[in-house]
Amino acid sequence: MSWIEAHAAPAGLLLVMAALGGLFFYLRRAPAQAAPSDAALPPAAWHALALAGLLAALGLAVLACDMLCLTAPGCAEGAHWHAMDLAVQQWFAHHRPPAWLGPVAAFTHLGHVGWTAALSVAVLLWLLWRREGLRAGAWLLGTAGVGLWIRAIKGFVARPRPEAGWVSEGDYSFPSGHSAGTLVLYGMLAWLLAGGLPRHWRAAVWGVALALGLAIGASRVMLRVHFASDVLAGWLLGLAWLALVVCTAEWARARR
Repeated sequence: MSWIEAHAAPAGLLLVMAALGGLFFYLRRAPAQAAPSDAALPPAAWHALALAGLLAALGLAVLACDMLCLTAPGCAEGAHWHAMDLAVQQWFAHHRPPAWLGPVAAFTHLGHVGWTAALSVAVLLWLLWRREGLRAGAWLLGTAGVGLWIRAIKGFVARPRPEAGWVSEGDYSFPSGHSAGTLVLYGMLAWLLAGGLPRHWRAAVWGVALALGLAIGASRVMLRVHFASDVLAGWLLGLAWLALVVCTAEWARARR
């Protein structure tokens, strides 16, 4: 286990505590300027997102426990996931044209840590320049927090990657960092953009963000750097964290 994986969970908890402190300060002080009159999500939508996030968190907990059983003697709880992973791998092996390798390897870089970190910093600076404290804090918590929880769970489960991957990757396999990180990054970007768009464009923006997150996750299985269950866990983690951050921000905006 690397240093960052060993300290990711405490760092994540500190980040959450700092966010709670910032939220308390935001709710207590008088608004410096008028809040946007049109929310990015109506109450019914973020209530549904909150429920989906809760179910995703429960699913992730069950899946992580099953993954731990893969290496435990006498425990068969993870056997069905292992069988599913092998079946998906074999399906892609027989249905993946060789010409797909280059484009898929290029496409998956939309979830590379270098690109996502650069985009995260650029958006954060833009929000700070606009003095949008709530959304800047939510963006920082969402993008930085999911990275810390990815590393914490990777170190806790310590699942090896598939053998003979098409591209070189380090660290552990579970959960897929590309899947979780891109779902949060592009989902939160859609949330930021949706509030300033006409209503008939909002569904399209959310749809593009969801499609990117799903496609990048699928590319990790196609490149054989993750098992299908790793990607599923990444999606569950991303959805749970996205729901927590966005719904808390929407609740705070509505309160104020």
